[in-house]
Amino acid sequence: MSTLPLTASEAPRAGWLVDRQHDLISTVGGACASLALVGLHVWGGVSSLALWWAWVLVLDGPHLFATVSRTYLDAREWKTRRGLLLGSLGWFALGPLCFAVSTVVGSKLPFLLFLTFAALWAYWHVVRQHYGLMSLYQRKGGETSLVDRRLDSVTLYVGLLAPFVAFAVTHPGARKQLGLTGTPTWEPVVAAACFSLVLAVGVLSAGRQAWRWRTGQRVNGPKLLMMGAAVGLSAVVFWPSVSARMDFIMFAVAVTAFHNVQYHGVVWFYHRNRYHSPGADAASFGWAPKVSQRFLIYAVCGVVFTLVYRGVGCGFGAHPGCGGFDAKLALGAGLTLRDFMSGFIWGFALHHYYLDQKIWRVSRDAGLHKDLKLGSAPLSSGPGPTVA
Repeated sequence: MSTLPLTASEAPRAGWLVDRQHDLISTVGGACASLALVGLHVWGGVSSLALWWAWVLVLDGPHLFATVSRTYLDAREWKTRRGLLLGSLGWFALGPLCFAVSTVVGSKLPFLLFLTFAALWAYWHVVRQHYGLMSLYQRKGGETSLVDRRLDSVTLYVGLLAPFVAFAVTHPGARKQLGLTGTPTWEPVVAAACFSLVLAVGVLSAGRQAWRWRTGQRVNGPKLLMMGAAVGLSAVVFWPSVSARMDFIMFAVAVTAFHNVQYHGVVWFYHRNRYHSPGADAASFGWAPKVSQRFLIYAVCGVVFTLVYRGVGCGFGAHPGCGGFDAKLALGAGLTLRDFMSGFIWGFALHHYYLDQKIWRVSRDAGLHKDLKLGSAPLSSGPGPTVA
């Protein structure tokens, strides 16, 4: 993504995506939400089941609705992206298709591979949103140095992926998913190497920022705050002594709550500019302006949307704590109706991951630049990072 100059009206923001208050709520508030959930579970003894449902109903499910509100409920988006909006619904079929393959071949493996793929994409989706936001901060800060931009990329990717690898090979739940059995031998060495790499890259990045400051060059504080919050959260959540005390379902909560808050912040800012700015023709957008007229309306719609689709999943026992509704109807290959519904419900997330990487391409969409107040139209139509 190429750097774009800021307009005079945006200069007072001093590198903030929206403004200081909004960005601090999104970044610091998001990271604190994740850390609070971890603390309540690890040190407060709060049930992972209670925290999982609270996260799903308040943050995660509504953030899927946020995508719906700016696509399927936007009449103009329907006109320009009809093929994408209809075609992307195919992701709902992937889970049931893999389930069907498993029943035909008489093995759970195809369906288990689907679940592994879905879980890995979930984390990659979080990583890519952090990268997209970092790129926007670079743009807002007027950064032009290729060295700094590449170092930022390395720092962020290493800081988010290396701790995840350490977790994957050391946590009992993750090891089971990967088929790692027995007493860990080489795994602790890999975990130590991962965190050592994070430390080394962090020191290098900090040294670079110190050099910029000493030579009178601007240090992009808002960008560094976001990167520090994302990498710091990853290090805490996946640190072996912390992760060992967490139930497996809590990891999705811990790494995604921050992502959810950030996403709501971006979408709400987008809504205010696209549908509710002076001169906007709200009627031409359909239902999108109505559901985003007030934050309370937007929030209630998000919760109702979540209750509907998660309620369906729970009714078939596909969610934690809903085992009492599991009919235990065997459908072949050791799989049940509950597994089938689990594969279908994953479609909501997969659809979101795919659609997001198409609708937030800030390097290609002049209208998106306007709605996110990025300063000017994109300079090229080449590939670039997405916001989410």
